[in-house]
Amino acid sequence: MTHHAAAGLVFSPADYENAVRELESLRSARRAELATRLREAQESGSPGDQDDRLDAVERIAVYSGRIAQLERQLAAATILEATTGGGAGLGDVVQVRDQSGREASYEIVGRRSPDAERAQVTPSSPVGEALLGARAGDSVTVTLPDGRSRTLDVLDVRRGIP
Repeated sequence: MTHHAAAGLVFSPADYENAVRELESLRSARRAELATRLREAQESGSPGDQDDRLDAVERIAVYSGRIAQLERQLAAATILEATTGGGAGLGDVVQVRDQSGREASYEIVGRRSPDAERAQVTPSSPVGEALLGARAGDSVTVTLPDGRSRTLDVLDVRRGIP
């Protein structure tokens, strides 16, 4: 049984709202930084400290780069609600066994977290795409980027993040 997620970036509703909040916060921080720099330039009338100006320009560039990245992500995002039909969906933990007998658990998430306690996959990743909608007892085929494939037996699907 193979399931396909929509191509592109997939967000849970909470992930989408978090990204929108981060974008608004960064836009506000960039505006504040620009206003401070303009005010200082008008008040000083002298060249001032070059290092401070370079630091400010660097901070503004970092804000602008992250803002542009978030804008692209939000524009391309598909919002995926948690499934209710019994198959694995966002927030679920799926336990699998591969052909060699190794077991692993994957949490299906809209956006991976760097401090996650278990392996996380998104619906747009090969493993996440294969697991989306899967149920205990299913065998799913994961097509790897190099064209090879591997089969995973779904042992358990747990609702929500424990």
